[in-house]
Amino acid sequence: MMAEEDEADRHWHEVLVVDDERNIRDAISHLLNFQASTARSANDGNQAIAHLLDGYRPCLILLDLTMPGMDGPAFRSAQQALADCVKIPVVIVSGREDGQDVAALLGGCAFLKKPVRPTTLLAAVERHCRFQRKE
Repeated sequence: MMAEEDEADRHWHEVLVVDDERNIRDAISHLLNFQASTARSANDGNQAIAHLLDGYRPCLILLDLTMPGMDGPAFRSAQQALADCVKIPVVIVSGREDGQDVAALLGGCAFLKKPVRPTTLLAAVERHCRFQRKE
């Protein structure tokens, strides 16, 4: 019989969801929280950068491209200017027809076309998120 995993040894994903559409942000956050992940959300790039400047270090960022205020490309530029945030992987989640091309230009590790299936989203999180220990 295997020993039960100690609570201190459990790992889960910390994900920052950046999207101006509240319904999408909430749906993704609820899905991730239901799947033993912790999701924090931002309604544009400015709010996402504020989270990073406050010391939040997600293991993955899910980023929409088209948002008022600071859009996805501007966020990526600001993120890459933060030395300790450069290596946080970013998955672009967008309905734009050119989204895959833009994701490649921005150095995104993956592109998911909206609307995205929950299983596809969860698989991308598993594939690209670095494990972190909850404190």
